[in-house]
Parts: sequence; C-alpha cells; structure tokens
Amino acid sequence: SSGITQSTGSSGINAEYGGMCAMLGMELLEEAAKTACSALERSPFSQCEGLDIGDEKSGYMAKCMGDYCACAGDDACICPTLAEAAETCEAASNWKSYVPACYTSSD
Repeated sequence: SSGITQSTGSSGINAEYGGMCAMLGMELLEEAAKTACSALERSPFSQCEGLDIGDEKSGYMAKCMGDYCACAGDDACICPTLAEAAETCEAASNWKSYVPACYTSSD
C-alpha cells in the first residue's frame, strides 16, 4: 500500500479537506502546497488591491496549489501562476525577489 488514502465524498473528492492536491491524489502535498503558495498572501502580493488570491478552492491560491501538486512538489512549478497574479498588480512587479524558486529560472 502506498499510504495514500482515497477520499470518498458524494462527489468522490474530499471537499472539506482540500482542493487541487486531493483531486490529483496528492493529499500528502496539501500542506507543502499551502506553504509554497502562501507567497500570495505576503508582500508584495498583499499590497494588491482586488487580487483574487482566494483559497484552496478558488482564485490564484487554488491554481497555485494545483500547479504545485501536479508537479509533485516542485516549487518552480508555481512561478507561472505567481507571474500571472503579478501581471494584474503593479505593486507586485518585483515579486521574484520574494520567491527564491522563481528568481533564478529566467533572470
């Protein structure tokens, strides 16, 4: 047994526990994804008026966590979503200096 338990809800997805990671069968990465994507909740993104940061089930947070889990926990996989969020917010133009995994990839 792999140690990963399948959730059984009415939809087959454990909605009360998680979002994207659970859907991808990556429940074990849920906390790590939240930690990696919490960059969206900190500076410079926190200075963005009207940015749909959302949570595990909606907005950029859900998209970010989905990217993270789809890559089995590679921090660099969240960079395109963070870049997309930053494009909507002038205050976040220097976001890469806050996210080491994204800073070296193309700079």
